[in-house]
Amino acid sequence: MFINHNMPALRTNSQLKTNTTRMNKSLERLSSGYKINKAADDSAGMAISRKMKTQIAGLNQASRNASDGISVIQTAEGALTEVQNMLQRMRELSVQAANGTLTVDDRKSIQDEIDQLGQEIDRISTDTEFNTKKLLDGSLDRKSHSVNPSIKVISANETVASGKYEIKLTNYPEQARYEGSAGTDFTGTGKRVSAAEAGTITINNESITINEGDSREEVVEKLRNLCSRVDVVMEATDKNADLADKGTAYRFLTKGYGSDQELNIQCSNTALAAVLGINADVKEKGADPVIETGEGFKKTSTISYSNTTATITDYNGFEMKIDLETAAKEMKEAKDADPAATLAEKDTVITVFDAGPMVLQVGANEYQTVDVIIPEVSTKTLGVDSVNVLSDKGAQKAITKVDSAVNRVSEVRAKLGAYQNRLESSISNLDTSSLNLDEALSRIEDVDMAEEMTKYTQLQVLVQASTSMLAQANEQPQTVLSLLQS
Repeated sequence: MFINHNMPALRTNSQLKTNTTRMNKSLERLSSGYKINKAADDSAGMAISRKMKTQIAGLNQASRNASDGISVIQTAEGALTEVQNMLQRMRELSVQAANGTLTVDDRKSIQDEIDQLGQEIDRISTDTEFNTKKLLDGSLDRKSHSVNPSIKVISANETVASGKYEIKLTNYPEQARYEGSAGTDFTGTGKRVSAAEAGTITINNESITINEGDSREEVVEKLRNLCSRVDVVMEATDKNADLADKGTAYRFLTKGYGSDQELNIQCSNTALAAVLGINADVKEKGADPVIETGEGFKKTSTISYSNTTATITDYNGFEMKIDLETAAKEMKEAKDADPAATLAEKDTVITVFDAGPMVLQVGANEYQTVDVIIPEVSTKTLGVDSVNVLSDKGAQKAITKVDSAVNRVSEVRAKLGAYQNRLESSISNLDTSSLNLDEALSRIEDVDMAEEMTKYTQLQVLVQASTSMLAQANEQPQTVLSLLQS
């Protein structure tokens, strides 16, 4: 027997410490619900679980991002629904205007509504927003362009690759135009229209009557009203002259450009025509621009024109719309300054580069994105900025133009619908991935409460037993004292 070292007690105390430590760990797990409360509990498991938590948080945020993207698409699609409704109304009005039973005033009323519809389409294009981000003004289109200021790219579809495109504008778009000469005074009393000068003036099948006794101001006002009905501009060749002044030469211009623009003026009285300084029978036509495509375009490219818009296409779906409005205005100003002027050919290089799509982060990691491309939807890009139903011919053409615009909006809406379906699938996949990762994380981190409670109860009994046995071990040295006393 030894008294300096009570080994049984020491061993029992060590076991008690071990059991107490294990019981406290079990108690910590039961109170937190986690198997891993600190790195020492499971260093590898802790590292894996942190990575999983990061991934789960990223997946959940990506799912919310995709939901926000769907909200953007629904906002844009709702606006496009209204645009399409207005285009349908435009088409209905165009069909109505094409009916020969209508009067000039009837068509004017129809044109007024069409103009208002066009203005509202343009307002929707510029004002539709989500979180202050413009949606339909072209800023979310894939293509950006760098061009000559006088020749602007309106749009380029997705098949237009980045790069340089050469065009040569050999003929500018022209209006149908006629310039008269300096007129004279009317010969009636007070320089008013005499009986010999009275008659009718017809412009593009619409007529006015110049009556005996009309003043020059009244004649000019009648002419201006007539011109406004047939989409023709009447102006003085000298910008400083007054239209009602004697000796003012008049210029007549169609508002539109191209070979489909006609200017027909007939005056029933040659004396009236002479006083106004115009011919009694005028027939003028506009001219389409002539564009030659160079580097960057395929040999199969074809070019079509509508007013000042040239559309270059090929059979592979390539489409680039070019606006020549500024070039046309430059041409008009040069012609006005010098009717005999010959304008030089213009070579232009258009640089197209990728830019602008709305990039949605729909994954937990870098570059897991979806590009949402929403093209500009204005009357210019839809080709309905110059719809004119004031004549039978214009109304017939308007039907075709609006049909094309309706189809274009339908294409955009279909693409937005495809984006939405894709994002909904992404959300479903993200949510499923997050759920599966959560399940895996639970297996690493979460404690099995039933199993852990069993361990805790076992350890609690062992601690109690160890405590009792330690008391017994501490009493063993008393037997040595009994031996000494005997």
